Amino acid sequence: MNEKILIVDDEPLNLDLLEALLIPEGYALERAGSVHEAIEKISVMEPDLILLDIMMPVRSGFDALKNIRENEKTRAIPVILLTSLYDMESRIKGIDAGADEFISKPFDKAELLSRVRTLTKLSILRRQINEKEKLLNVMELMGEGTAITDEKLDLKLINDTASEMIGLKDIHGNLKMFLEEKFNYTLDGGAPAGQFMIKRRKSEANNALFISSKFRRMAGLGGDTDSYVFVFRDVTEEYRRNKMKNDFLSLISHKLMTPMTVINGYSKILGVLIPDPVQKNVLDAMARNSSVMINLIQRILYFVEIENSFMEESVNLLDLPALTARFSALYEKPFELIDHTGRVRVPFWMKIAAEELVDNSFKFNDKAKLVLEVTAVNGGLKFEDNGPGIPSEERKKVFEPFYQVYKSFSGNTAGAGLGLSIVKKMCESNGYVIGVEPGDNEGLSAFIALKDGVKNDAESTVLSAGINGGAV
Repeated sequence: MNEKILIVDDEPLNLDLLEALLIPEGYALERAGSVHEAIEKISVMEPDLILLDIMMPVRSGFDALKNIRENEKTRAIPVILLTSLYDMESRIKGIDAGADEFISKPFDKAELLSRVRTLTKLSILRRQINEKEKLLNVMELMGEGTAITDEKLDLKLINDTASEMIGLKDIHGNLKMFLEEKFNYTLDGGAPAGQFMIKRRKSEANNALFISSKFRRMAGLGGDTDSYVFVFRDVTEEYRRNKMKNDFLSLISHKLMTPMTVINGYSKILGVLIPDPVQKNVLDAMARNSSVMINLIQRILYFVEIENSFMEESVNLLDLPALTARFSALYEKPFELIDHTGRVRVPFWMKIAAEELVDNSFKFNDKAKLVLEVTAVNGGLKFEDNGPGIPSEERKKVFEPFYQVYKSFSGNTAGAGLGLSIVKKMCESNGYVIGVEPGDNEGLSAFIALKDGVKNDAESTVLSAGINGGAV
């Protein structure tokens, strides 16, 4: 360890006590019995931490702290004020003067060691950063657990909380390799910033954890080369509460699905059996609207499934022939499918996104037969149909919530206008972009692709995506 600590107190017994507590922990201590002596020793020893008594004769600890903070060479050194004072005025005065922490006399050993350990690590960070602005950027990211790497993602520093949280014992390893081996997560080391989720599975020694992780690239942090700062936060309770909400939505949706399916089925049967045209129209309306309700309930179930399965990185077969056949029956429209994907396996969120895009191709198609061509491209999927397309002035709005292009179209367009906006959010949260552009056959081309694999076409609407990626 060997971090250097200057202890300043006019009472020798207090200095003896601090030495008895700190030297066995591996700290190198230097004593000072006055403010004047302390100021002289600070410039010589360059301590990692100063423990400073407030109440001293001639000059108080406040005077010493003021001198430390006004000096360019010493102002970044962490200072803990030692005091027997409990009044708020003294603490406010200490904060204004630049104190990092307070410890009250008589000392509590556990509290003292905890504060000293934390602030000596902060001192290391301050020396690495060496500039106030960069320190503030690091402090902004500091949360439950913090790690710092070089530009190659080799670890330089990791605090105890982060090490315990992700199970990383060797601080000299490579964080990218560790995340791949332990969590099967591939980190994009070239990104300037990002966030991702990892799960620590339950073991005999540890409970399961859901960990929210974010990182930022810092220019020149701790040297001439770039570094990365990572923050890990335990979101297990948030995840559990969210799962309870999703389980409730799933239960309610399943309860609603059964009677709605019965209403839909009986309405269709009666619509065939009853000859009266007025009654037939009423039954047809019931069948159509119950189909809309069934579709909305299915969407709720789909998105609940996404929430519950994203941590497991669920991968599913995208069966396009079965998918298009289902929507063909729903909309009573013939189709021709040109499938270039070869029945790919995709993440669950991409399967749901594909269903939404195929649904829209059927819903808005104005031809006697839908022709749909699907291609696996740029790490994602491309859908091109022979429908009416989308006017250029509408393309920038098509992914906005509650926006519907064909407001006056009288066909099967029931819905809340939320489908594509949700698809957009799913793409963004998984490191993809989504866009629409004119198709080769005067229809519409919609694509889902990896962020770095999409060209910037002036005719297309390309929406910014997040950082962490996936793969088809």
